[in-house]
Amino acid sequence: MITVTAETTLSSSLDDTWTALGRRETYLSFPGISATPAGAGAPRAALRHELELPIVDRQEQTATLSVRRAGRTRERRFAMRGTAVAIEGCWRLEPGADGVRAHLTLSFEIGDALKTHAVNTLRSRSPLPIRTDADAILSRAVDEFFETRFAEHARDFCERVRTRFDAGLAS
Repeated sequence: MITVTAETTLSSSLDDTWTALGRRETYLSFPGISATPAGAGAPRAALRHELELPIVDRQEQTATLSVRRAGRTRERRFAMRGTAVAIEGCWRLEPGADGVRAHLTLSFEIGDALKTHAVNTLRSRSPLPIRTDADAILSRAVDEFFETRFAEHARDFCERVRTRFDAGLAS
């Protein structure tokens, strides 16, 4: 599992922010998520999720989105689950003088098939000799490449949500 964090300040009240983060539309701003349905045979609520990843380039998956309360009005949880990547997210909200400070934590679970594909792709480009510890080295390298990209996704998502709030689209 790969965990990354980002934060932003939203020009809104705590209650309005918590409510907006409970709406499905807010998560359509997540990098790679498309409002276009996932395609024939996919559940109606499914979304198309295009992952632009290092090593393996673009991958597409069908994802389901769920948003839930975390028991308090200062926390909102969500999940986007697909076979290639499953994402668990948590917004922690803190009121401030300028609005609401929103801390985002994202945990990414990479599917076995995607991880194997990435390791094999990296192996084909690597001068490392084929030996047992090479797999561990390549696996760690894949995790580091993905972690860097996922941290970019977290920052981009925070920025897009902040832009929605600034434009008044969150209410």
